[in-house]
Amino acid sequence: MLPLLHDAIDLVRLRVRPLEAYQYPGWQPILVLALLGVAASADAPELGNNLLGRTAFLMLFTLVEMAGLVVFLRLWLRLAGVELRQSLFGLAVAASGLQLLEPLTSWLPDNLAAAAGLLLGLGSIAVLVNALSGVSGVPRLRVFAGVMLYALLAVLMLSMSLSVADGLGWITLPPDWLPAQGASSAGSASAI
Repeated sequence: MLPLLHDAIDLVRLRVRPLEAYQYPGWQPILVLALLGVAASADAPELGNNLLGRTAFLMLFTLVEMAGLVVFLRLWLRLAGVELRQSLFGLAVAASGLQLLEPLTSWLPDNLAAAAGLLLGLGSIAVLVNALSGVSGVPRLRVFAGVMLYALLAVLMLSMSLSVADGLGWITLPPDWLPAQGASSAGSASAI
């Protein structure tokens, strides 16, 4: 477990090694992703009082999102002419190390917590882009474009996953997150 944490710190310091160095026993990245899911659950009380369901959903979503990221970026790098021999999974998990600091933002006032969360998110993207560029030799701008394209897919995946988890009773979506039922009186023809 220590090599993964040391590698996460090195990646934050923008020190990238060859991809072979980021191959860990399978349980280590999964444990880190589980911790990220638990942290996300603790920071999402608006998803209802079913703590077990909320935690299970966010742990599962974190794992699926990371697996999707790895598959998508592998294809993206292949389009750039790079064929990688090892998995990107360990590297992607190590590059997400900054996200482990996000629960600490809850100690800050709301406006500072939002700013700190934004900075941590942007920092995580920068670390991931630098790491992927470093191991693949693909220019950072092209890697950044791939990460941003995947971000759009991840938002769609989150939206669908939230609906499914709400339907299963794992979470409860806040009313203001749900689409409006029917047309509003301002937009209907009978209001004219």
